[in-house]
This record gives sequence, structure tokens and C-alpha cells, in this order.
Amino acid sequence: MMKPVRKIGMTYRSLSAIQPSGKNGTLVRAESALERDACCLLEFDPAVVEYVEQPLTIQYTEEGRSRRYTPDFFVRYAAGRPARLIEIKYAKDLQASQALFASRFLAAQQHAEAAGWQFRIWTEVEIQTPYLKNAKFLLRFRAPVLFAQPEHCFLLLELVARLERTTPAELLRVASDKPEKQAVLLPVLWHLVSTAQLGCDLSVALTTHSPIWSLHNPISFSHG
Repeated sequence: MMKPVRKIGMTYRSLSAIQPSGKNGTLVRAESALERDACCLLEFDPAVVEYVEQPLTIQYTEEGRSRRYTPDFFVRYAAGRPARLIEIKYAKDLQASQALFASRFLAAQQHAEAAGWQFRIWTEVEIQTPYLKNAKFLLRFRAPVLFAQPEHCFLLLELVARLERTTPAELLRVASDKPEKQAVLLPVLWHLVSTAQLGCDLSVALTTHSPIWSLHNPISFSHG
């Protein structure tokens, strides 16, 4: 796995945050709230195998002068999808500094293509969506050691398979008429959604009345 080539430090205009990553087994450093949100999406996406911040420095020439550019993230996906270099920028910053960014982004595009990768720019338009809110919520329930009691998982999966399409509220009512039992099962249900064992539409806000359904083959919650 790549390792960061540039250390992120605190500046007067940036947020410096350390995000624990179960996927990477390490700490990931972000230098803006938008980067921190991007980390959440990468952590949540089951197609992402690993990701690293500040992964490499690209040398390029602009107006006869040597320049250096370090993209924000390198992302490796599961087989069948090319890796990506990803730059995180607020849309207003892209608009305000188009000329400044043009040469470095072209260099990144060429570097990525030469390596068989892709280069992508994510702004708040792609990142800060209902999908992100759902990802932040569901990541709390992903750890199986906390939520995946086998008998509870089996019960809910069996009921959803029988109902075919239901909602969390209806599923809990079918599973038990006791509020205390429903309270125990609710985090198990969100664990099954978080780990793609139950299907739902994550492009809209997730509630206890959202449609959920059985998945014979887990789907990807892949982002952009």
C-alpha cells in the first residue's frame, strides 16, 4: 500500500483532522471538512479496498518551470475497477482558481492514464449529499462484534426474505410486539443495511419508513 508523501499540518485556513480507518487499519489525515467527508464515503464504499491521503507527488512543467503537485487521495478498488487519484476541492475554489489548477490537473490526468488509473475531482456537489448522511449514520453499525448476533441477523434476514419488500418499522413489528425486543433488533437491522445484506435506496434520506428488501447477492453502495 502507498504511504503519504506529504505531511498534513495545521494552517490558518484549514481544518486538520485525524480519521480512524478500519479499512486501512491506520489513521487518515484530512485537511478540510470536505476531505473528512470524502474519507467517510471511501470508508463506507465496499468496493474500496484501501485509500491513502497525499499518496504521490507528480512532477510537471508549466511555462518552462518545474512544478510539483500532490493529489489528495489514491483509491484502490476491488477487481474490475481501475484505481483513482482523487482531488477534493470546494466548487467556489475551483471556479476562482481555474487557471492555477488547469496545468496540475492535466498532469494528474496524464499520470493516471499512464498508470492505468483514473483522475477525478470531487466537490461538495458530489460529496455532501443524502448518501453521505446515510453513510455517516450506517458506519456506526458496521462493526459485527457490536451488532451482529447471529440469531438476530438470521431472524431479520429470514423475515425480509419472506416479506420481500418492507420497511424497518414494519419489520420490527413483525419480528416482535415487545418494544424492548424491537430496541435490541433495530441496531442489528442497521448493521445488515450497512454491510449490504439488506438493500435500500441510499440516495435519499434513510428513515424507519424507508423501503428495504432482501439481497441474494450484496450490492455495492459505490459513490461516483
